[in-house]
Amino acid sequence: VVFPVAMPLAWTILPDPFFITLCFGAVVGGSVFGDQCSPISDTTILSSLATGSDLMDHVKTQIPLALMAAGIGGVLYTLFVIFFI
Repeated sequence: VVFPVAMPLAWTILPDPFFITLCFGAVVGGSVFGDQCSPISDTTILSSLATGSDLMDHVKTQIPLALMAAGIGGVLYTLFVIFFI
């Protein structure tokens, strides 16, 4: 849903292939983060049903891991934008 807005906007801001690649990675990373931590995501619901666990217990166990990965990704993304563009 975000690709049709984010990618032309990124190209308008800076038409550099490396910057476009970083923006593409940021959009994909954000979608994976949202899918991992959302209690209404189909994969989250199916995972909790398949394992027999409560939905919110499954979401609560996924949030720390996803936040750590998103934090590392955000820091690295910021450093790449600052130092390589």
